[in-house]
Amino acid sequence: MQLKMSLPERPGWIFVIPGFDFMALLLALVMFSGVVAKESYVEIKLPPSEFRGVRLGDENPVVVMLKGTASGSVYYVEGVKVSQASLGGLVLESAEKRGTKAVAIKVDSGVTMAARQVLINTIAKLNGIRIFEGYRRKDEVEKVP
Repeated sequence: MQLKMSLPERPGWIFVIPGFDFMALLLALVMFSGVVAKESYVEIKLPPSEFRGVRLGDENPVVVMLKGTASGSVYYVEGVKVSQASLGGLVLESAEKRGTKAVAIKVDSGVTMAARQVLINTIAKLNGIRIFEGYRRKDEVEKVP
């Protein structure tokens, strides 16, 4: 019995496969070099958006702020510090003076969700008052009353 080689004498086009790797490497080098790396982009700096406040329009809402402190939550209605017990009455009174039914809520970033929900529930109990909620950003500079 004579042994025969099972592989063909010539491997065909299998020797071309490393060439594809080389072409992919060249393509990657070209993309990361001058043409793509020197692409100039335009940087646009925009001021912080008050996107939720835009919905208010000309309604002139009553602004209620909720600040988080170490001793607990502090409420402000139109910049005046108020207690939680008198919050609902003062919001309703301020809304009647302004002739509006809109209340804008500004919540400090350090306030817990439970304190935020207490504020929303207190204002939601008032008849006919619409709540617009926004969050104060950490980078936003605002004078605390």
